[in-house]
Amino acid sequence: MEKNQLDSFNINDEIINAFRPIELLLGIMDTSSTEIYGELTHSFSEIGKELCQNFRRKLDAILAQKKEGDTHGHE
Repeated sequence: MEKNQLDSFNINDEIINAFRPIELLLGIMDTSSTEIYGELTHSFSEIGKELCQNFRRKLDAILAQKKEGDTHGHE
């Protein structure tokens, strides 16, 4: 595997690992009691989880473009 590919994997892993606590918090919010905290917490959780999924898709797209650019630059 080329160094650029390794760098892309490392960048992806580092960003995802840094972002993971936010995803865990949103998961906890999603399981919180509606009797105690109401529906608002669940609504925020759903929005946050969707934003996390969008973030991951965008990150994957950016890294795929970088990888493709790196591949074409070394031909």
